[in-house]
Amino acid sequence: MKKLLICLFTIASTTHAQVPLAASYFKEAEAAAQKQKLWKIPLYGPTLFVDQESRLTYANMPDSAGILKHEGGIYTGLLPTDVMVANTAIKWGGRTWSVLLWPLPEDRNERVGLLLHESFHCIQQQIGFPAKSPTADHLSTMEGRLYLFLELQALKAALQKPVNRRQTDLANALAFRQKREQLFPKTFANERILEMNEGLAEYTGASLGRSDLRPHLYAQIDTAGNRKSLIRSFAYLTGPVYGLLLQEKSRHWTQQIDSNADFSALIKRYYRVKASNAPNELTYNGAAIRSSEQQKESIHLQAAKAYTEIFTQKPVLRIKLVKMNIIFNPNTLFDLGNFGTIYPTGEIKDNWGHLQVNKGGMLLKDWRIVSVPVNGRMDVAARHLEGEGWTLDLAEGWHLIKIDNLHYTLSSN
Repeated sequence: MKKLLICLFTIASTTHAQVPLAASYFKEAEAAAQKQKLWKIPLYGPTLFVDQESRLTYANMPDSAGILKHEGGIYTGLLPTDVMVANTAIKWGGRTWSVLLWPLPEDRNERVGLLLHESFHCIQQQIGFPAKSPTADHLSTMEGRLYLFLELQALKAALQKPVNRRQTDLANALAFRQKREQLFPKTFANERILEMNEGLAEYTGASLGRSDLRPHLYAQIDTAGNRKSLIRSFAYLTGPVYGLLLQEKSRHWTQQIDSNADFSALIKRYYRVKASNAPNELTYNGAAIRSSEQQKESIHLQAAKAYTEIFTQKPVLRIKLVKMNIIFNPNTLFDLGNFGTIYPTGEIKDNWGHLQVNKGGMLLKDWRIVSVPVNGRMDVAARHLEGEGWTLDLAEGWHLIKIDNLHYTLSSN
């Protein structure tokens, strides 16, 4: 009992001490959002700051169940454990909330940009941009990455010139983009879908929240090659860059688009350009980019071979997704071709229970099946299952069954 009282006192003290800081962050985000002319409805809305470990939560408004109590001009409390938390948007307590992991970034530009990015996700359904989350798998290939980086360098060159002198660089950027479409016709369309989701969210956050937008974008472009994965996170780069180019040509371009919009078409319309026929890669540091990507390719192929062996030639637990909630890091995803996408870490809650992957990865196929590697024999009677890097707590009525020497699954029968 004494330990429990100490624990509760510590939580209460920590909550009280952080209230003024959390309140200042809410005010900061609200002030930045009030300047926005991007979207037709207010951007700033219900927002939660959540400590992932303790579940301590700070909110800018109350929940419907009264879990969050008014304190210091905001609302505080412990978020229920069945609510999954990440930097995202969720439905809880009678509202749709923007959720950000506490503590927030210390850097003001990064913090406000993140707040407004997640605020976009909170309103995107209302303004006609339904949430979609495919992967642009071709951006894990050498050629896919190469032509993305060339496109980004051409866009950077365009941004560095006056608005009326950008046509050549923009035409070359569109040509590099068109090259990806020719090389990867089956998955290229996912780029546009992601740009109308994560791309617009990042543009919203960066353009309204950052005082250093232009140098920030230049730095992001020049370090893009250092990113582990681009198959979902590339739109964090292209969204703000194309957004700024369009903003400097037409301030209210966002008021005239919907989820079918395409950055290529918008650039062609506003800048009156079309893709060039034969852009010179050397103009955009192409030799160095190609050399760097060739060196990375052997490492990528080795990783793909290792993942393929783990998930197709060794024992796995394969689970059908029924009603999934998932959190993951979009910057680390690994494309495994027809087998699916590797999520090195992540968390899934579904009707069958709660899966937590801290290392080693899980394989998702078409958002319908998730697989994790099995090391050694599994106890079919256990309610708590463990593998190397993952744990699974089964819901009531579900149990493990062994199919054959390589496959386990879950059943509610």
